[in-house]
Amino acid sequence: MKILQEAFGDYNNEKVTRIRLINDNNVEISCLTMGAIWHQFLVPTKNGDHQNLLLSFDDINDYYSNPQNICKSIGRVAGRIKNASYDLNAKHYKLPQNDHGNTLHGGPHGFSTWNWDYSTSVDENGMSVTFQKKIDESMDGFFGEIQASIVYTLDNQNKVSIAYSATSGKEDTLFNPTCHVYFNLSNHRDLTTHELQINSDHILETDEHLIPTGKFITVDNTPYDFRHFKNVESVLKEVRGLDTAYVVNQSGYKTKAVAILRDKESKRQIIVYSDRNGLVVYTPENIEGQNISFSRDKGNLANKNEGIALEAQILPDAIHHENFGDIVLPSHSKQTYHISFAFEQFV
Repeated sequence: MKILQEAFGDYNNEKVTRIRLINDNNVEISCLTMGAIWHQFLVPTKNGDHQNLLLSFDDINDYYSNPQNICKSIGRVAGRIKNASYDLNAKHYKLPQNDHGNTLHGGPHGFSTWNWDYSTSVDENGMSVTFQKKIDESMDGFFGEIQASIVYTLDNQNKVSIAYSATSGKEDTLFNPTCHVYFNLSNHRDLTTHELQINSDHILETDEHLIPTGKFITVDNTPYDFRHFKNVESVLKEVRGLDTAYVVNQSGYKTKAVAILRDKESKRQIIVYSDRNGLVVYTPENIEGQNISFSRDKGNLANKNEGIALEAQILPDAIHHENFGDIVLPSHSKQTYHISFAFEQFV
């Protein structure tokens, strides 16, 4: 196992560092201080090269020239908060708006917009990089101060674990972060050979701006039924892209896989684990005109739905729905959430 650190350009006049974690199987992840971005997930190929399982860029500026949140850490709160406001402890709080009058993915100054401090460590369980940032209302528009950390760990079982922690100050605040990487496990610039399975019987009903109504809808007899492996591309042809919040089965989401994404051609698969009750599945259906070209595109413009994001979180807009889960971080307390992505070759 080894850890490497190197310069990765500049963004907004700040130096960006790339941290590479390489395990004994020659599997590697790299992360960037800017946005606490998960930059690459490199796995060995049969010809001795590496395949990046993430849609990534070679230039830090490309991560910020489009609205897709590619590879970024999302916080304080993932998903949408209706009307960019909420009530708590008999007080009304307003948040920055950045999506049809709502707050999306932490607002315009969320986790992904900051250059984080970092440290590294190695132990018998693997290698880690820890990103840390003290964030207050003047920085992101969320009431209350937090000391936030994001820890990426790569072990010798080829599993990437991410721990998101926040310690609050003297005020209650909100905390529900996630990881917004896009996976493509194949050698193709589409998802035609990908299959997906999700441990969920229901999705959230949403309005025209993807704000949850509060109603759970069964996936029975719908294109959204991924309880058994289903070809992703076939579903995308039916629904014209996914931006769907799945209600993870409560009986298993802390012990069973939340989802499994696999590529039938390369036999690569990613198993997703989470300690929260929601999974937002997103494919970039509408990227035409955004001048996006991923590293794997070799200079060509990206195809729509070239990758798929699997965003584990407490259900979106939970602050407005009692049965969605609790995203309140009380004063003088600490909360940690975990997501892991285990890479395997299947038969």
